[in-house]
Amino acid sequence: MGIERFNLNVARAFVGRYVNLHMKDGSVLVNVYVADAKKQGESGKPAILYITKPQTSPLQVYLKEIEWMEQLNPFMLD
Repeated sequence: MGIERFNLNVARAFVGRYVNLHMKDGSVLVNVYVADAKKQGESGKPAILYITKPQTSPLQVYLKEIEWMEQLNPFMLD
């Protein structure tokens, strides 16, 4: 068995949850809320919309830039 690819269906499983986004360039976006996962615009490139702080507009990152997502433990966020 090979490694599973990170795709739109996998990203949709994290919608509505807090995660750490591990990017392919080695950086990590810590404690972000995944608001939506869908194909964006006319190009149809899959992307996620995430929120860093409450009451802010969502930011977008394309799935090709994400290596993997790590779901955070909701009990530790309280």
